[in-house]
Amino acid sequence: MLNRHFSIYLVAYILPAAVGFFAVTAYTRLLTPAEYGVYVVGISLAGILGAIFFAWIKLSVSRYQAMSAEVDFRGTAMVAFGLTAAVLCATTPLVFLFRSDVSVELLLASMFVAIMANAVDVGQEFERAKLRPYRFAAISIVRSVASVGFGLLGIWLGWGGLGLLAAFGLGSLTGIVLNLVGDRTRIARFERSQFMQLARYGLPLTLAGLSVAVYSACDRLIVAYLLGKDAAGIFGVAADLPRQFMVMIASSVAAATVPLVFRSLSEKNNETTRQRLTESLELLLVVVAPVAVWLALAADQVAGTLVGIDFRAGVSALLPTLVLARLFGIANQFYVQISFQLAERPFMLAAQSFLTLVVSVVLMFALVAGYDLYGAALATLATEAIGFVVAVALMRRAHPVPFDFNRLAGVAVSAAAMAGAILVARSQVNGTGVVSLIVVSLAGGFAYVAAAWLLNVANVRTLSLRFLRTFNRKALGV
Repeated sequence: MLNRHFSIYLVAYILPAAVGFFAVTAYTRLLTPAEYGVYVVGISLAGILGAIFFAWIKLSVSRYQAMSAEVDFRGTAMVAFGLTAAVLCATTPLVFLFRSDVSVELLLASMFVAIMANAVDVGQEFERAKLRPYRFAAISIVRSVASVGFGLLGIWLGWGGLGLLAAFGLGSLTGIVLNLVGDRTRIARFERSQFMQLARYGLPLTLAGLSVAVYSACDRLIVAYLLGKDAAGIFGVAADLPRQFMVMIASSVAAATVPLVFRSLSEKNNETTRQRLTESLELLLVVVAPVAVWLALAADQVAGTLVGIDFRAGVSALLPTLVLARLFGIANQFYVQISFQLAERPFMLAAQSFLTLVVSVVLMFALVAGYDLYGAALATLATEAIGFVVAVALMRRAHPVPFDFNRLAGVAVSAAAMAGAILVARSQVNGTGVVSLIVVSLAGGFAYVAAAWLLNVANVRTLSLRFLRTFNRKALGV
């Protein structure tokens, strides 16, 4: 089941990632760094608002709906979301009492994005928890394509960065409609006991979600504050490229594995839980490692081919450092932090997230002031590394997750083979055009796949041979 679900979720995340990558390529050619900087700031604000008001619902649903397949939490979650959205609309305008210089249009657009994006995300958590990967994939793909389509329309109409914000919200609204129309099952009524269960577990995680969201946004906001919107636009593109690929792909592993881990935990099957956690980490690194190596070592080809000319030099210089930072962040977010959820220790997750936020703010102000954009990248790397170490230390007091280094060695060797192939290919190609990018990418990809197959990483050789034998039997009518 894990491999089948993973393959579906991988498609569900890779296709939107590819669409998003196309979007970044188009947006950086159609917008100036300052206009893209408006979008970056707005998305950051939407992330903070979503973490403050809606993260508790998403995190609670992902746990309890997965553990209780027979119980329907949708009615309770919808009421909770509606009440929370009302509180958001009532309280956010109070910002103007303290900061009259805030753009009304930007704040309203950020609120719209926060409500729409989190509504569709909560719906997607139900699809994951109920083990319905095909519906999850359909909604994700439609949402992504719709967002880009609305975005290009907004730019064509001359709406700039605000147009991209509105487009993201409208794309999420499309996903919400598809989620509601496509599910014909009867939604259970609101139950107070369910609401209290979700609140007891989820509300303490609001602090953790807020810390994560502020941390995710503060680098861009601090860069915009210290260096201006142009610099924030360049840094935002450099940070978004690893997110579009690495985080989206890592999410596909979590989407396939985390509900199964919670299900085995609810059955009190510790050995199965441990085995699924081990498989989760191996799958996570198998799919993320080649993307990280590609983005880091082929940064010149990626930036020189896929982003606008005003962004290229900055993105190329920042990308290797930000990729390494994102690798630490993925290991932390998508694996180590599962420990706190398994142990139902939300305050431990909140403490780790808050410490990471404090470290980030201190390092960002210190290093950006001294080293400009590269200082921001260094601060991000140092923060992610420290956050990972802290999470591992705390994990031992929660629900320790396994690290099978024997199984991970094959991933490391395959990644090293890919790195060597990319470096050799780079030395043989000239320039940073499409041809150079294709040559470097194919060389690295072939080396990684070949090494992974020979070493049977994540049972890829076993599964591929089994598939070929099954295919041959069917073809021969045996």
